[in-house]
Amino acid sequence: MKKKILYAEDDGDMLEVVSEFMQFEDYEVITDNGKSIQKKLQQHQVGLILLDENLNWGWGSDLCRQLKSDEKTAAIPVVLISAMQGIDKIAEQCGADSYIRKPFDIYDVIDVVNMHYLDVSHQ
Repeated sequence: MKKKILYAEDDGDMLEVVSEFMQFEDYEVITDNGKSIQKKLQQHQVGLILLDENLNWGWGSDLCRQLKSDEKTAAIPVVLISAMQGIDKIAEQCGADSYIRKPFDIYDVIDVVNMHYLDVSHQ
């Protein structure tokens, strides 16, 4: 069974590139623009959430705070992705487990996902 991650990103090109590379690493990538995260989490058991910080309708860090304050989703690792200055501090303040700074090397994404992925196959 493939490992599932949820990737919330509103840039279609970025979604496609990251999804494609993660599939080579045997991950199934469920994509979302950030507005349906709760619904997707009810439909799929994911072991990690990649969140773009600068969504065109809001902030990934606000979504992260919501996820981390809900006991149903608090244990799921969240990784923020952003080109914003201070993303390290933003990630720390919202409770994210890690962050990835854009532009990134795809192998950095793979390493961070592999490091933080929570095995949900036994739950």
